[in-house]
Amino acid sequence: MPYSSPLEPELRRRGAVYGVVNDAHVPLHFGDPAREVELLRKGSAFVDLPWRAMIEVTGRDRARFLHGMCTNDIKGLQPGQGCMAAIVNRQGKMAAEIVVRALPDRLLVETDRSIAQAALDGLSRFLVADDVKMAISPWTAAAYYGPASGNTPSVPAFHFLFPFLDERVVSKDPTLGVHGMVHWGAPCALPERTPLAGFQAYEVLRIANGFPRWGADMGPDLLPMEAGLEPIAISYTKGCYIGQEVIQRVKTYSEPPRMLVQLALSRAEGLAFEGRATAGAAVRAGGEEVGKVTSSVEGLALSIVRKEQKAPGTRVEVEPGIAAEVRALPWHGTL
Repeated sequence: MPYSSPLEPELRRRGAVYGVVNDAHVPLHFGDPAREVELLRKGSAFVDLPWRAMIEVTGRDRARFLHGMCTNDIKGLQPGQGCMAAIVNRQGKMAAEIVVRALPDRLLVETDRSIAQAALDGLSRFLVADDVKMAISPWTAAAYYGPASGNTPSVPAFHFLFPFLDERVVSKDPTLGVHGMVHWGAPCALPERTPLAGFQAYEVLRIANGFPRWGADMGPDLLPMEAGLEPIAISYTKGCYIGQEVIQRVKTYSEPPRMLVQLALSRAEGLAFEGRATAGAAVRAGGEEVGKVTSSVEGLALSIVRKEQKAPGTRVEVEPGIAAEVRALPWHGTL
């Protein structure tokens, strides 16, 4: 059964229309997605994030163990600091994308809910004599996004404040390209007048920012670099981990064969294009398929394309009648 957030009854009472995303019941919108987009871009809004889950890792060997299981430097994290990383297999392909945050007594490992149990089981198989315990946390995630979303002290991306007001982790989130602070903790009451936004508005800003989402733009068939995660999720100096040899070899001698890019869409005849591409639609260059659309909103899409088509300004075609121009992922220029 899909996971249901403890806030679901209250959000339904306040008009949420629900759907299922990555094994979770998700509030898609509250009746006016366009208004919710404007709240996120120009004001502020609360967004429930039930598709995200957290694994708590405790024990004196926790940092050393997780450091050897993922692509980023975990041993270097101090309390209050966090980073993105990937758990990869021996071929360098992603088993999970994770955000790791260090508390004085534990590590918090955030990932997509659809793969949380598999990630936990996969990590557990490598435990031998390590003093490490892992369990999926009952904590839930929600966020306040938008330029007017409060006077929370500024911290770097994925770093956090703890405790904040109560026993909650409040972490800087760069996903949407606007100010965002994700709150992890026990469910709490939602003030009646809080502006709300749903998953559809969240996706508009996420795709405009070019940030990948598990199950849409990244998954187990990709190297983390192909998903655009190299700037924030890979350390090339941390030492050995499972899959490190492949990732280091690609970095040293080659380049990823594919890359996540943003596409600006227009009609083939040059008229303004007000529609959206279909996820899974073929991307073509010179009549040859060179990739597929991974997610899309009006006028924009994300796509995995061959390395030959990744350069900004490259012209491609998406579906009959849709022209597209390749753009770099916007968030690469902000972190």
